[in-house]
Amino acid sequence: MHYQSLGFMRYVHQNSLSELYFSVVLKTLALSMVGIFIPVYMYKELNYSLNQIIYFFLIWSILFAVLTPVVAKFASRFGLKHMIIASVPFEISFIGVMLLMKTYNISYIYPAILYAISGTLFWTGFNIEFAKVTKKKNRGSEIGFLYFLVITAEILGPFFGGVILSYIGFSTLFYTASILLVTGVIPLWASEDDHIPVKFSFKNIYRKRYARDMITFLGLGARYMSASVFWPLFIFIMLGTYFDLGVLATGAGLVTAFSSFFVGKLADRMDNKKMLDIGAIIHSITWAIRWFASNFFQLFIIEVASGLSFIFASIPFSAIFYNKMMKRNKVEYIVFREIGFTLGKVVTLLFVLLTGNLVVSFLVAGVATLAYMVFSEK
Repeated sequence: MHYQSLGFMRYVHQNSLSELYFSVVLKTLALSMVGIFIPVYMYKELNYSLNQIIYFFLIWSILFAVLTPVVAKFASRFGLKHMIIASVPFEISFIGVMLLMKTYNISYIYPAILYAISGTLFWTGFNIEFAKVTKKKNRGSEIGFLYFLVITAEILGPFFGGVILSYIGFSTLFYTASILLVTGVIPLWASEDDHIPVKFSFKNIYRKRYARDMITFLGLGARYMSASVFWPLFIFIMLGTYFDLGVLATGAGLVTAFSSFFVGKLADRMDNKKMLDIGAIIHSITWAIRWFASNFFQLFIIEVASGLSFIFASIPFSAIFYNKMMKRNKVEYIVFREIGFTLGKVVTLLFVLLTGNLVVSFLVAGVATLAYMVFSEK
């Protein structure tokens, strides 16, 4: 087994795309094992109010956008892969602080800062490197496989985490998650890195050719915040238990995970723009009907329909996005995306903050999802 493990690590090390897959899957597995599903964790375990949860994500969102150009500058000197490696200590610190908040009176500002730093380091390096190592003709399949791996890790993580927590203890769970995060970046540490020249101006970000993309990125940010924060909270409040939430998420996740693999294959054969538009319309409709859900079965059906329509739009979108990034100033385009993404996230957060009603985010997401339709290869 020892030699088999060495052989596997050697293979991962020799394949740049496999390095990225390996890293993001272990990162996802580690976070899901510890069980930090942030909004529900804050609401249930830390007894945070809706406003406190919103303030946490406001700090995280704004800081993420501010740090992206800074991280890009560091990537020019130290390399893209080393930015991913540098995210690990901040990720481990974030997990540790979030878990300590159950025992000690720690402000949410500190984990929000750690979460923003780790995310900026990881995703700035990952996105630019992924665009470089994937090929246009296979990009849909490669993105679909990435979705499959990540969703599968999200499903398996809580199971393994629960077993370790039940039979061994919390300390072992934390150390296991930390080891997974470190292991995920070992192949990156020894491999050749890319030191991309960083030349960008904030004035160029507001050029006319970026205007349509800004609408899309703003819409995606608004949808993301609704999907990752307010929809999980809504489900948990409706169902009332972690078990029911876990069963729903696992069942819907399995359908989405296996479908993503085939949608990725389809994206290599079908017109990406047409897939994107179809997926966006259907996904928008799923947001419009969410507030009518009143039981487990209805929530499950909506979650499955939402997951399938999302990947049908998101996989071709990602393929187009990485194609466009390869034709442009990569750093400038990433910074531009994060500005639009952040503005969208802030819009959703402010709508809920001002109304005091998380269901309002569903309306925002339904409209925002249609912004997919203005995105194209041009």
